Amino acid sequence: KHDLVRWNPPNSYVRIPSGPEEPFPWEYVHLDDILVDLKLSPETLEIPVPKYFREDQARRLQQRDRLVLGYMRLKHERDDIFLNDHYDAALPIENMTVERAIDIIQRNERGRQGNERALKAKETREKERQGRMYDSASHIEMDQEIAATNLQRMFRGFHSRYAATSEREKELVFVGMRARDDKVDALESDLITAYRKRKQEQAENKESYEKALEQLKDVILDEEGSEKREELREERTLWVTDQIAQKKFPEDLEQFNASQNYIPPVDTDANAKDDKKKSKDKKGKDEKKGKDAKGKGKGKAAVTDEDPRAAMPKLQGRTDLTESMYKTVTDYEDVWEAKDESDNFQQRHDVELAKAVVRPGVYEEIRKQVDSMLTMNLKKIKMQLDNRKEKKKKGKKGKKKGKKGKKDKKRKPLPGEKISELKNLDADQMLSMLIEHQLVVRCRQRSIKDLIGDFNYLGSMHHSAERKDDESWTPQDPSMAQIRQSVIEYAILPNGSQDIKNGLTSKNDVKSLMLFGPSGSGKTMVVETVASELGALLIHVSPEKLKGQFIGKTGPTKLVHMVMTVAKDPSMQPVVIYMDDCEMFFVGGGKKAKGDKDGPARFKKDFLTYKDDLVKNHPEHRIIIIGTSKNPEGDVKDIRKFFDRFLYLPYPDYSSRLMLWNTYLSKQITEAYRKIQADSKGEHGRGFKQSMSNEAINALVTQAISTLDLSSLAHISEGYTAGAIARTVRSIITVRRVMMVKSHPVERPLVNVDFIDNLAMQEVTYQDDRSAYLSFLRLISGMEERRNRIMSIQAGEAGDGKDDKKGKGKPKPKPKK
Repeated sequence: KHDLVRWNPPNSYVRIPSGPEEPFPWEYVHLDDILVDLKLSPETLEIPVPKYFREDQARRLQQRDRLVLGYMRLKHERDDIFLNDHYDAALPIENMTVERAIDIIQRNERGRQGNERALKAKETREKERQGRMYDSASHIEMDQEIAATNLQRMFRGFHSRYAATSEREKELVFVGMRARDDKVDALESDLITAYRKRKQEQAENKESYEKALEQLKDVILDEEGSEKREELREERTLWVTDQIAQKKFPEDLEQFNASQNYIPPVDTDANAKDDKKKSKDKKGKDEKKGKDAKGKGKGKAAVTDEDPRAAMPKLQGRTDLTESMYKTVTDYEDVWEAKDESDNFQQRHDVELAKAVVRPGVYEEIRKQVDSMLTMNLKKIKMQLDNRKEKKKKGKKGKKKGKKGKKDKKRKPLPGEKISELKNLDADQMLSMLIEHQLVVRCRQRSIKDLIGDFNYLGSMHHSAERKDDESWTPQDPSMAQIRQSVIEYAILPNGSQDIKNGLTSKNDVKSLMLFGPSGSGKTMVVETVASELGALLIHVSPEKLKGQFIGKTGPTKLVHMVMTVAKDPSMQPVVIYMDDCEMFFVGGGKKAKGDKDGPARFKKDFLTYKDDLVKNHPEHRIIIIGTSKNPEGDVKDIRKFFDRFLYLPYPDYSSRLMLWNTYLSKQITEAYRKIQADSKGEHGRGFKQSMSNEAINALVTQAISTLDLSSLAHISEGYTAGAIARTVRSIITVRRVMMVKSHPVERPLVNVDFIDNLAMQEVTYQDDRSAYLSFLRLISGMEERRNRIMSIQAGEAGDGKDDKKGKGKPKPKPKK
């Protein structure tokens, strides 16, 4: 998919006018037109995060978290060291003194008392007016029978209308035009109970299956071992006899195994490593070819046909994905499609299928035993036949092996491995040191659904639109739906399972990701979401935390070595390394930068070294480095070298702001009602039902929000980020304010004015800030270079018809008349 994304047809503004088609450096693809054609909703593109990422390794993750919490209590006497979220707390008020606070409280209290007196006076006057009107009006006496008849008529009419309405509702539910009024709370509890029961049964079945596999090895060995051993021995004996008849004495059985096209059982981890090494070697060769091509043709866009990055991926034909899908479908048809599982309600394992799983491994053990026994016999016979030649051959073989050993290259040690202080430290000791410096933190429970934002319904139209004016074309800001999709594909899915990680190629294995955007756009929440969905260990490295720490010549190397050693430990994985304000680590260094020697830039060299080692020598580790920046600047070359992907988190558009207001208001009011319900005997909970269903609370929330004009709030909050909107809602919607809305829904409802004053205090962004982010986006994605190249090509084509003023020699003289 990532290969196809790079070949998405670009706008004519960034399309190469001549030559072969080249990929367009843009991460986001708009599929709204295809969804319309297929009549599908945008939720179709949402990729769910599999639950087995955490469930299959729950026990190991709990042991790791228990170790981390133990070190936190030991070093800091608390275990609630979370990742700091600046938008989680209310905005502090500047220049607030005690005298000013007392003055504000007194003024508000005097105003409240004045309003109370005015309301009481108004109520008294209204009662007096109604009393005078009642006294002056003439009263008509009514007979009791007539009054009773009128009451009966009114009640019968009400009862008939209520019965008709109820019957109509039942009919609409029956025909499917209205949802059933089910007990959602009871259904949710039943679903949770069934889910836990199902997981318990799965765990029991898995345990019994693993035990059965061990037992079946002995069963197959007893039942089929002797027969298989005789068969293998007979095949090899006949082959050895044929070789001796041809005057060839074999020293081992390698030629026999090669002639039989023997394929050993698949080791997925080893194959994945070999594939990655091959892809790296191929990539290195391609890069060398590219450099040679550039050296040969200066000034020209040299693109080799053999480079896989310059070739469009196949849209038809066989691929690894289609082959694996076809194999899976074939296996299902052969094994499972005709299998009757009606009597296996508890889903126990099938003995014959389990034997088929175990049988290749047992046969492999028997083959190794037979081969080793025959090889020993061949060596003994060979020694008896020709002892001298055997010794010479052994000496030559030893020399050859020695030469091979010389050719093997030793891995260059990392800078941290040369430091004597770190040689005797294991991963647990380094983890305790990182926790002591508060570099290992806990993350809040987040979900990918917490990244709130709408889908871009007109993205493809803007992507392919032709501008008639002379202004430059820039791609539209990515929607939050595209951000969610990219985060899942780049950070969560590749690191959720070791099998998925081993199956990735080096080209699609994202090791580092950079998020940039305004403050409050959700960068920290994305990091917490990735760590929470993976159940990962979160290591937080920021210039603020590292200020004054790990100084000296070897200080930066110590930190980076400890971080990467802990991250490479399989018992700690998956690991998320969070680099806050990452641009400060990549500011220009060297001889010119004399000012800040102890600044964050001192870690740049070690970060680049260890990240390069992670990519080349340890691709199997489930480690993702996520950097965030609200002021993207620094050395673009080093930033491109360190980060594999770049995601821009823009300002929310109108539809996203509308969703943000609605979601945060509903969530905050619901939490307030939960607190009131929990404190039913306290001050806030008086007169409140101790137990309320979710439906009742949702009805109260809907009633409270109905008095607000969310569309106006979405328009007013243009230029504010999601963090600013969330902080505004948290500041206004308190438990006391929700109780006032419930007690006085008419007198004190929620209105837009309540939020405007607090919203005005939040940090607002302007068009200049957006221009800065877009310029960095064009620069880091290569779009600026592509546009400059297009302009140079167009200028060259325009100059072809003109006279060449820069020709060699003097201009020719004009002929005489």
